[in-house]
Amino acid sequence: MASPTTPYSWASYLRWMLATLVACVALVGAVNVFIDPLGIFGSPRIAGLSATKPYLDHHRELTRWQAARRLCPSAGIFGNSRAEIGFDPEHPAFAAQGLSAFNHSIPGSAVSMALRQFGWLQAAGCTPKVALIGVEFYDFLGSTKAAPLPPIDTPPAIDGKVLAETVFAITGLRDSAKTAALQRARYAATLTERGFNPLDNYIAEVDNSGHYILFRQRADENARNWGRKAKAIQPAEGQSIDQQALDALLAGIQTSGGKARLVIYPYHAEIRLMQARLGLADLFNDWKRMVVAIAARHPGVEVWDFSGIGPETLEAIPAPGDRKTHLQYFWEAGHFKRALGDKVIARVMGASDADGRFGIQLTPDNIENVIAADRKQLDALLTTPSPLLTEVDDVVGKRR
Repeated sequence: MASPTTPYSWASYLRWMLATLVACVALVGAVNVFIDPLGIFGSPRIAGLSATKPYLDHHRELTRWQAARRLCPSAGIFGNSRAEIGFDPEHPAFAAQGLSAFNHSIPGSAVSMALRQFGWLQAAGCTPKVALIGVEFYDFLGSTKAAPLPPIDTPPAIDGKVLAETVFAITGLRDSAKTAALQRARYAATLTERGFNPLDNYIAEVDNSGHYILFRQRADENARNWGRKAKAIQPAEGQSIDQQALDALLAGIQTSGGKARLVIYPYHAEIRLMQARLGLADLFNDWKRMVVAIAARHPGVEVWDFSGIGPETLEAIPAPGDRKTHLQYFWEAGHFKRALGDKVIARVMGASDADGRFGIQLTPDNIENVIAADRKQLDALLTTPSPLLTEVDDVVGKRR
């Protein structure tokens, strides 16, 4: 008959269990910090193990901030997912001017996020000399109430909560495993060390489903989202947060001696036609006037418009079922590829090889002429039967 367990053996067993638990947690933490999926600890990037970081949907602000703080770039790209996916900070136009660029863009963010990020950079002594800022019409759409601009908060920090979620948790271990696995992946969702999302995983999406599905899904989503918003871009009295944030951001850049270049994104012609069918075309033009007026209050600020109708934005949408065609410039109507983003950067940065036909600099003196010419081109598309117009009418008709 076995002898009963003594108090001493129980105590020894519990100490052993506690030590094992602590060792396991410490090991998990060490692995997660070493692999550093989010790149927030600055751990060495090891080829074949952790050099390529996954694109993760959590702690995005912290990820961008920690990388920017370490690099202290002299040029910054600010905006939403269009800028994150389309504007490569390693474009040679930056290096040609002796600049080191970083892409601070965060999906779904408005200009108030750019203002916060700029404030953090200033406080850290990393004020960019050049800021390329993507401005988004749909951030301003629906603005009917004036509200005070909130103060700039402190930058995100690696605190206890972050450590618990990214170091000492299964989530962190899962992210580390994903990091190791994607080193061998052909088309992985990744984020570069300079904040650029090349969206390589969409190559596989196109191979599997075709571009048409991506365009249609985005068009249906846009029709729903735009239909929910009021047809207004500013309050009846006062200013919206976005107006105030843009004004404050440009003032801060000017005060610091930097140069600001506002970019109106290149939208595929499908979006421009949907704007017209949904009664937003005139509002879009009013918004351009607003952006130019705000910029004019800050001498030296440039406004560049790439939303016009042209060969690039008229790139034909492949037919349903076509899984072989890969477009040159667009993933879907709202998100352009690096190839088109490169043309934007070259033009805005004054590169010698820039395409002078693509994009136009807006000023108070030429804004009305530009709008008139653009309206003429848009009207021509609206009155000429085409597969694109048929597709737009189908999307809008079903929404209505």
